[in-house]
Parts: sequence; structure tokens; C-alpha cells
Amino acid sequence: MFKKEKFLPALVTGFSLAVLSLVPIIQAASCCLLAPIAGILSINMYYLQMKNREGFKLKNSDGLHIGIMIGIISGFFESIFQSLLIFVSKSNPVYDSIILLQKYLPELPIPDNIWDISKEIEDKRFSLILSTAIFFNTSIINSIFSTIGSLISISLIRKKELGNINP
Repeated sequence: MFKKEKFLPALVTGFSLAVLSLVPIIQAASCCLLAPIAGILSINMYYLQMKNREGFKLKNSDGLHIGIMIGIISGFFESIFQSLLIFVSKSNPVYDSIILLQKYLPELPIPDNIWDISKEIEDKRFSLILSTAIFFNTSIINSIFSTIGSLISISLIRKKELGNINP
């Protein structure tokens, strides 16, 4: 069950992950490095918030819940931020990607719907299809990797607790 105490750590780390994912150099490490770190930090925040409560025990399901929330939150904010960035910068990343594909893989046919998305961005400075794709892609990838980080953090916290019990 999702507890409201899990939401704030997931919100903070998910939002931070989305913001950091916009930085071009850092963007390359977003899924494989930043998302697990977000999961680790989120579990640590949750644990620090809950450890003094009566009967609290950190469970693997806590890591799963927080990891999924981080993924959804980061996907939501990243799709909004990417759409705003496209709108403000007047760039068309889909068209740029098509040009790169044609340059390095000239025999690869570009599907018509990709050309349609590029045209939509050129005309309206926004594409609902692209924003939705960014949301789902980011949500799924970040959920997986932040859950992995969360579960690692839970394991480390349990190991530390066992070390404190047995002197």
C-alpha cells in the first residue's frame, strides 16, 4: 500500500532527476546512474523519516513503491520540461534526429509518423505524441532503475542495522 510518507521523498528525487535529465552531458547518465541514485536517496529520506515510529520495518515493497513513484514523477516533469524546452528554443530534435539517421544510415527508411511528428513540432512547437512518448519512456526506464537503487539501499540499511545489533 502506498503511504503518504513515501510521496515526499519520491517527489523530491523524481523532480530532481527530471531537472538533471535536461542537462545535455548529464542526460547520458540519467537512466543508469542518476535514477538508481535517486532511488537510494529517496529510501534514505523515507527511512530517516520513519525509523523512530513504533513498529516500523523497512520492506522491499517500500523500495518498489518508491521506485515506481520516482519513475512516474520524473516522467511527468521531464515530459513537461522537454516540451517547454522545445517550445522556447525553437529547435526540432525529431528533425535533427532524422537528419543524423539519414547521414549515418541512409538505407534505413524513416516512418511517416516520425516525419509527421517533426512537421507538427515545426508548425505548432509542440507534439502531444512526442510528449506522451517521453513520459512513458522516462517513466518506465526510471521506474526500473530507481527501484533497483531503492532495493540496494534497503539492503544496505538492513545490513547496517544488523551490524548495530550485533556488536
